[in-house]
Amino acid sequence: MNSSGQFNYFFRKSPVFRTLCFLTSIVLILFAGFFAAHKLKRIPVIENVNPPIGSPGDVVIISGENFGATRDTSYVEFGGSRLTSSSYISWNNKEIKVILPANVQDGLVIVGTDAARSKPSFFANEREIPVPVQPNPQTSLPVITSLSGDSFQTGDLLVISGSNFGNTHDSSDVYFSTTRGDPVNSSAGSAAYNNTPANDIRLNYIPASRADFDYEYWSDTEIRVRIPDGASSGMMYVETPKGKSTLLKIKVESKAGTKKFLARRTYLLQLAANISDVASDKSATIRMYFPRPPAASSQPLVDMTECIPEPAIADYQNTVIQQFQTGKSLMLNKKQFSANFVVSVYEMNTTVKPELVGQYTDMNSMLYAAAVRADKCVPATDTVIINLAKKITGKEKNPYKKARLIYDYMLDNFSLQVVKSDSSPVLDLIKKKKGDAYDFAVIYTALLRSSGIPALPDSGVLVDRDMKTQNHWWCEFYVSGIGWIPVDPALGAGMTYKSWTETGSAREYYFGNLDSQHITFSRGWKEIKPGAGNSKIVQRPRSYALQSIWEESSRDMLKYSSFWADPVVLGVY
Repeated sequence: MNSSGQFNYFFRKSPVFRTLCFLTSIVLILFAGFFAAHKLKRIPVIENVNPPIGSPGDVVIISGENFGATRDTSYVEFGGSRLTSSSYISWNNKEIKVILPANVQDGLVIVGTDAARSKPSFFANEREIPVPVQPNPQTSLPVITSLSGDSFQTGDLLVISGSNFGNTHDSSDVYFSTTRGDPVNSSAGSAAYNNTPANDIRLNYIPASRADFDYEYWSDTEIRVRIPDGASSGMMYVETPKGKSTLLKIKVESKAGTKKFLARRTYLLQLAANISDVASDKSATIRMYFPRPPAASSQPLVDMTECIPEPAIADYQNTVIQQFQTGKSLMLNKKQFSANFVVSVYEMNTTVKPELVGQYTDMNSMLYAAAVRADKCVPATDTVIINLAKKITGKEKNPYKKARLIYDYMLDNFSLQVVKSDSSPVLDLIKKKKGDAYDFAVIYTALLRSSGIPALPDSGVLVDRDMKTQNHWWCEFYVSGIGWIPVDPALGAGMTYKSWTETGSAREYYFGNLDSQHITFSRGWKEIKPGAGNSKIVQRPRSYALQSIWEESSRDMLKYSSFWADPVVLGVY
């Protein structure tokens, strides 16, 4: 007889055996029930307490999960005290609404159910938070007691002594007078337009530049700052979040030369891009980095007037970040992005006395180091660049004269062509003796840097009198006592476009001067940090901004298509 037969035989013949079988079944069922209840035990989890700071009588919403569909015997504790029944407004599995009682205390918030108690969150009673005494505005305003001198030139170190400057720099600034010409009206505009009142602070004063490392030290009683590019004789003051100091006179002039900001034009500019054909394996993200025109001495007014849709970040490393989130799907429709800016640009003229130009012995060391080193854009340490720079400059020591020698050599030996569609190396300009405006600007900057002259490649758009834009590149180099000197090698070499005004000899004008039809988007190479370490990066070479990232997508993005329109001028005033 097999085992199955034996079991059936004993089950029929033996009452004791049947009783044991029934008892065993009951034990197994009870054990299974206990095990299932234990496995299904749902521990409440608090994800958010809103608001985290409140007062008696306020409504507080506790969000999370596993609270249970009804309250029953469940409870909420604030600071170790359970709320009474009258405090509960509503209760469901993911949200609890309560009214804070009169005796509510600071401390931990806990949700308790029959299953377990949640991990705590935190709540603060607003009435128990100490409130600082409001300072008297008259005693908290910054006060300047003395300056380290009364006569300076651009780049000199100024020491400001006083009080209430604040212990950190943050959003505080030192402002200096600047002299600018009157605005002009363009025939391209239908009516005169002045986006900012004539006495706007950004037109009459210029702040020390963070980009140029002008701020060297900041404490509550002392500021060490370099006289910024574009500053002129007049007044200066310190501004902190508490307010502005009184004005003090200061003299800013250079024996080596002068800089003037003449007629102003104001542009209404639109940037646009779109993405389509998006396919992702799961939830994925695309970020678009729109360049923001930077404020500078010749471009003091930059305002973003509209951004569609609302940006994820309005200003990150001088870019506007637009972000698009997609699920596991294929999206064929276009997602469109745009940003509008109002930008005011001045014509810049410089007059230099070369024989009085000095070396860089007293120049800001951080600015000098940043503006003479090689980077991903400017191959200043390439052997071909170094040898050519030595050949051109010979034994010349004067920085300004060396800059002019390099400029003249390039215009005499290299020919200009239209903007290239390929990504051939800029060093091909030296090898093939021809290149586009991008090649001219980058090679000129590299030759200057290899000669020990601080220089920046600039990028942006050139606006002609028909309001058409084209991507363009030019340069600037630094002269002690005067500041940044503009140079446009491509226009100097004869590149044609419809200018609003006559400049005379283009070769002479575009060494040291720049018209107000250049809108700057980058001063130097801009290395943008990605939002994630494992993301996919897209760069746009030879575009109107010199930046390392234009698009960034998460690793779960399978594919997408993007299109960037060239900047469009909607109005010139």
